[in-house]
Amino acid sequence: MRLDVVNGHVVTGDGRSYLEDASVTTEDGLITGIHRIRHLPYRVYSHRVLDTQGGLILPGLMNIHSHVVSFGPLCPGLPREAAPKERILANLDTHLLQGTTTVLSLDGFALPFENDATNKLHPVNVKMATLHTPKNVASGEMGGNRLPPHHRGFTAAEAVSAGAVAMGEVGSWATTGATYEKNLRLEQPISVHDALALDGAYLAGDDLAVERIIQRAGLGPMSLDEAKTLVRETSVEPMAVAKEAILETIDFAPRLGIPALCHTEPDTYDVVREVAREIGNKLVALHVNYHAAAEEAVGMAREVRGHGGFVEVITADHFGAGQLEPSPDTAFALLSEGLVDVLSTDYSGGYHDAILLFIQKAVEHGAVSLPQAVRLATSSPAGIIPGLAPRKGLIEPGHVADLVVVDRDDITRVRTVIVGGRIVVEDGRRVDR
Repeated sequence: MRLDVVNGHVVTGDGRSYLEDASVTTEDGLITGIHRIRHLPYRVYSHRVLDTQGGLILPGLMNIHSHVVSFGPLCPGLPREAAPKERILANLDTHLLQGTTTVLSLDGFALPFENDATNKLHPVNVKMATLHTPKNVASGEMGGNRLPPHHRGFTAAEAVSAGAVAMGEVGSWATTGATYEKNLRLEQPISVHDALALDGAYLAGDDLAVERIIQRAGLGPMSLDEAKTLVRETSVEPMAVAKEAILETIDFAPRLGIPALCHTEPDTYDVVREVAREIGNKLVALHVNYHAAAEEAVGMAREVRGHGGFVEVITADHFGAGQLEPSPDTAFALLSEGLVDVLSTDYSGGYHDAILLFIQKAVEHGAVSLPQAVRLATSSPAGIIPGLAPRKGLIEPGHVADLVVVDRDDITRVRTVIVGGRIVVEDGRRVDR
């Protein structure tokens, strides 16, 4: 099948190129040419000519940090039971309609058949990571809830043989606040802000602050001792096990030949530094902007990169829900310093900002150029994680025709998504069903 995408402006994904008044030709799922002309001569043998009407043509986005996008158990720190099929497919729809064509599921306990089943039901290409190592299993079973035997007995080596391209998310239960676990124990909602504040007060030994947070969060008649037990069992003890899992990657990542994607926040900086020193470019330090002030995040990013590792920034929920990370200042600081290698979403409690929204805001802020930002969500992750998306992430002849067409003046308006040369989203709606 031949598809011509015409009358647009091409951002190739290489970090530099912005080609005005250009068209892209594809055939049998591959890009066959980029042409510096708005309208190609009419070809009767083209199955379709897609007129972008001056839109931007981008490579399909790659998100190497997503959750609840594949069948199977979720990662430590998220609900222990598998998510409903409808929720998983809805989450994949969200990614697709935001311009993402490849996601790496960091719920690393899923088995190959579960990942394959997901891919049969949705056009987004879902890739698999693994957490099938002793310390990660221990982290996943915190609280006494054991993984099913066939998930527990699977090994990381088997996962890699079956297509896993990374370890991850390693140490995910290190998340300060453990909001989901607290909600589960309390059987009532607690906000991320209050969960974090409760942890902070406990760790500071400030009993008066703990009592104030109990009242503010409407947790009465909880006692001071009960609050301390809650923090200890949902945050402090899981954090210790999560750190052990992060350190375990020093042995596993080089042996498996895949990168380790490790949870990075101020409380795990010590172990992530040690991993960076030992495995270098086999480390991707996830969400270095997470719960960190700009100065400390910049310092950490420089250390990771100094050892050859890679730095990820997440879009979080700065411009939407604002419950996890209300301010993008730390992310923008890292971009401005040129310390970011990958841009992803994470889960952000299910309220992540779209990658293209974050890119638009970062460009408006002056933290990065559009071609540079697009590279961080396309060719850069493809290069950092071998096997993630072979021959994807760039608009150039011979690459797979995963393309996104967006408005030039508002890149958050995704008009068309093309996967493997096939239109799957048109006018902002799925058309492949």
